[in-house]
Amino acid sequence: MKPYQIGVIVFSTILTFSALYAPQPLQPLLMEEFGVSQERSALLTTVTMLPLGLAPIVYGYMLESFSSRRLLRFALLALAVLQFLFFLSPSFNVLIILRFFVGLAIPAVLTSLMTYISNMSEKGNVQRLMAFYISSTIMGGFAGRFFSGLIAATLGWRMNFLSLSIALLLSFFLTASLHEAELKVSKFSPAAVIEVIKRRRFGAVYLLIFATFFMFAALLNFLPFRMRELNEASSSLTIGVMYTGYIMGIVMSLNSLRIVRFLGGEMRTVFTALSFYCLTLFFFTFDSVAVMFAGMFFFCCCMFLAHSVASGYLNKIAEDRKGITNGLYVSFYYIGGTLGSILPGFVYSGFGWKVFLLSIGLVMASAVVIGRITLGRLYYNDL
Repeated sequence: MKPYQIGVIVFSTILTFSALYAPQPLQPLLMEEFGVSQERSALLTTVTMLPLGLAPIVYGYMLESFSSRRLLRFALLALAVLQFLFFLSPSFNVLIILRFFVGLAIPAVLTSLMTYISNMSEKGNVQRLMAFYISSTIMGGFAGRFFSGLIAATLGWRMNFLSLSIALLLSFFLTASLHEAELKVSKFSPAAVIEVIKRRRFGAVYLLIFATFFMFAALLNFLPFRMRELNEASSSLTIGVMYTGYIMGIVMSLNSLRIVRFLGGEMRTVFTALSFYCLTLFFFTFDSVAVMFAGMFFFCCCMFLAHSVASGYLNKIAEDRKGITNGLYVSFYYIGGTLGSILPGFVYSGFGWKVFLLSIGLVMASAVVIGRITLGRLYYNDL
């Protein structure tokens, strides 16, 4: 794959994730402006995650016999239009509806990009390119949150979505320069999904990534409210700065292959990262924004190391059905995110912050134990 193609993919990925997470640091602000509850405000993230959990399977099927480039361009154009409508939105109910459609468009972009990279790369190079892709998702997640808070604090929250709309339109035009990936047509069959999941390595990765994003989405979705709880003066900019730790994920993903070699295998790396990932929740038990800020760096390091290695590993071992394989990965990832952005909120409201942290930690720890048992001896032979 040529450098300019990688550049276009990186740019499109950053913008897509910026669109996904832009409302998150604005939730307390939007809650006050539209006069809605904390739980209803959090729906701006949840309602987007819902289609993200299911749509990628459909897109994965489509990409077995449909151009990934064509689907990518259509989805980017749809995202640009939706951000512009969000900029114009007169009510919170309209915002919720628009975010649902954003949730339908984003997995089309993500599944197309992962499949395009997999199809256009040589097998020995796919993990390195997937690391670039994951780095781009991290930068997009940070940029969406940080610049959203910054722009809202200076120009108002609506200008953030107008800027995103213009940038996504530019991305749509740039992707016209991508070459078409060669199609490897497979028979359309629902049984193909079960066939992929039943492969032990695949099933274990899907379970782990489900729990990983469950915990990640839960913490990041309710952290703004915890910050307001500790200090009512916390602004959208202050909340946006809290996500600076996200940048460490870029460092980890770009160095993931070195870490894999050091630890002796992909799945060993994933299990090691996720074990420490659970432990990082200890930072968030402190009633200190400064300690939580430091904890975010370690939290993101572990999460994105596991995510980067797991996604590259799947594409390395997938000999066929790459569209479905990547579609399932994105689906499990965001089903975990959907549930993580809803269910732990009830624990937080009913039992407090520390029980909330304990509950999401138990979900992650259970997945690590089950995944380790599921793999058995395969754990020792994953290189």
